[in-house]
Amino acid sequence: MIDGINAISLRVRRCALLLAVGIAVTGCSKENVAAVPEADEATVTTIAQGELVGTSTDRGAHAWLGIPYAAAPVGDLRWRAPREAAAWEGRYEAFEPARRCLQYASDLDPGFEGGELAGSEDCLFLNVWAPPGPIEGLPVMVWIHGGGNVWGFAGQLDPSQLALSQNVVVVAPNYRLGPMGWFTHSALRDSAEQAEDRASNFGLLDLIAALRWTQDNIASFGGDPERVTIFGESAGAFNVGALLASPLSEGLFSGAIMQSGGFASHTMQEAEFGPDSEAERRGVSTREVLAQLGISNDKQTASAMRAIAAADLFQAYQDLRPDDGGLGDGIDPIDITADGIVLPYEGLPALLAHSDGLLDIPVIFGTNRDEVRAAGMFDDQFTRSIAGMAFFAKDTAAYLAHGEYPSATWFERSVAVPANLRSRNASQPVFAYRFDWDEEGDAIVSDLATLVGASHAMEIGFVFGDFDSPYTDPFDFFFTDENEDQRLKLSGRMMAYWGNFAHTGDPSRGPKSDTPRWRPWTAQGPRTMVFDTDATKGTRLMRYTGSMDALVQKFISDERFRNDADRCKSAELAADTAISTGATPGPWRTLAERYCKTSEEPS
Repeated sequence: MIDGINAISLRVRRCALLLAVGIAVTGCSKENVAAVPEADEATVTTIAQGELVGTSTDRGAHAWLGIPYAAAPVGDLRWRAPREAAAWEGRYEAFEPARRCLQYASDLDPGFEGGELAGSEDCLFLNVWAPPGPIEGLPVMVWIHGGGNVWGFAGQLDPSQLALSQNVVVVAPNYRLGPMGWFTHSALRDSAEQAEDRASNFGLLDLIAALRWTQDNIASFGGDPERVTIFGESAGAFNVGALLASPLSEGLFSGAIMQSGGFASHTMQEAEFGPDSEAERRGVSTREVLAQLGISNDKQTASAMRAIAAADLFQAYQDLRPDDGGLGDGIDPIDITADGIVLPYEGLPALLAHSDGLLDIPVIFGTNRDEVRAAGMFDDQFTRSIAGMAFFAKDTAAYLAHGEYPSATWFERSVAVPANLRSRNASQPVFAYRFDWDEEGDAIVSDLATLVGASHAMEIGFVFGDFDSPYTDPFDFFFTDENEDQRLKLSGRMMAYWGNFAHTGDPSRGPKSDTPRWRPWTAQGPRTMVFDTDATKGTRLMRYTGSMDALVQKFISDERFRNDADRCKSAELAADTAISTGATPGPWRTLAERYCKTSEEPS
């Protein structure tokens, strides 16, 4: 009866990915014509694999781009744990930032057509950026890119400004995506050559391998292996959550930041065979896609699966993707799985609740105030458009209400609940934030501040100090001359907090401590840092007084909704959002059934 609920989290994940790749507005992406890098002799260094030379960025940072951190996971190494990278002879030129793992490109990927299968299975490379030397002993920040675990790569952003302004070394690894990164089958487990080959989470194993490489080599770039902070956004943040729970992560990092993430995982049964019912579906399982390829159970051997052409495998996932969500040529494989190797069988929601289920290190949890507001932009119940170019809210109050409750649910389930649990169970502090910047202005004749607001992925440019990438503002609509002064000031403040956290484990203690004090979240003091410009309410510490019960009561009595059909859509999206973050739908499924039913009844 309720298609959005039956799809569970699929629509939320797709809406998030749409925003993460920048297709919140339709148009032509800006050019990303990079200059050919030149060797900078000041970057010559030696690591375990041999000597390498990097380059210098336009901002003046040193950069080593496209360093192999593991052997190519091809042939018999497909769906195995990453193996050690080979040494090289001579000097390795680390100039290639754009290598990517196999994925369907978006319309915004320079040099690709939307829906084109881009990248390679040979993709386990990472990038390093650092202040110019001589340097030593600097904190290290390892960035895990987002993109629904089906899209993205390490070279999408330039963290030079973060590295230079905060005196940190930044590392960004690629990791296997989609079915290459997550694939569960008994035949693969039976063919294991070592314990980690029995996993389902090959993308997470790649990240663990990159962290091990960082421990072994980062001193050669001026970094301190004892002070490593991992941080990621969207799927990258979900992967951070998984790494916090992995027994294989012990000793690899000392702090973690989750930007718009959560603690969601799948069971082995779900990953290999599919859900018990369509109402519980969260993606396409391994056995379902092999059946789509016409490979019967008795022929599903490890060698047969490793011989499948990558294009055929991706096409099978594409053919099985649900219609809901509008990702066009996208795929929806099951990703983070409680496989008993990378993640204990209990799964992430249960591990989060255990006193010893996560690493006891300082953490930051945060979301954006309007995470899924822009989902309403593509729904003709709430908007109208001119030629699919200019969008207008039919009723501004109803449009804002539609996005408010799912977005607040994301904060409640992936910030408030985890922060409460960690503040009770861990000895190390937990910090919380909400990103509120919504000063985009107009695009053509669309009011982006209303339509998009502080939506998913909007904070990334602020954290990196990179507003020029085609992946942070693909159409030059969001970041304008009019909002530049306030925007850069807010970005500088956020980079300082992130940098302080990397230096000390406390965002208010460190080299840049002239910002408002960010106190930890405790059960007695659930404090949240709100990031906004001084032109609005400013960056400030807020005491969080919300709860799911209060949110539901506000929803029921909210007069901005025009009718039960509006409430139906918002409750559906809130239920999907809750499940997407690893929580139960709570009251939202019941409310969706209630309002969707009454909205369908004849008047």
